[in-house]
Amino acid sequence: MNQSTTHLELALQAAMQRCMDDVVRAANADAALLEGSGMEKNQIRNVLNVAEESHSLAVVANFIRYQLGRSQTGPAWRHNGFGLRVIKRIESPDGVITRQAEAVQERVGEIPSEKTDDVRYDLMRHYLGYLNRAFYYGRETKKWDDLRQAGKEA
Repeated sequence: MNQSTTHLELALQAAMQRCMDDVVRAANADAALLEGSGMEKNQIRNVLNVAEESHSLAVVANFIRYQLGRSQTGPAWRHNGFGLRVIKRIESPDGVITRQAEAVQERVGEIPSEKTDDVRYDLMRHYLGYLNRAFYYGRETKKWDDLRQAGKEA
């Protein structure tokens, strides 16, 4: 790794860290949708596992669509539009992942296209991790209003 690559990596990491508040707020707001859904703890973790294995936003969105369509898991994923909301956060041009990737681009400047994809992937992975944690909190404590409050402005 040369010095300019190291500098770019550090700049990208710093810029992404500045985006985390919005990513966490979105995850909290989305997890709050699951109140009363019957979602199992491992279901969101499974999506996070797919994200970590695939390194692809499209693969993750496809997996969520699969979950939406399954008879056993579908009702929880469809509850309050949760699954479609998560897909929108990941894929949509106005979703939190795209918006924050653009914010990283603005902070860092010129980024090679492969690094732009890496930024989007890393932001998605963070979002899904925070979503998993928030859901676990809501499910175990039943303090869904805490999540709604923490998700304001998302």
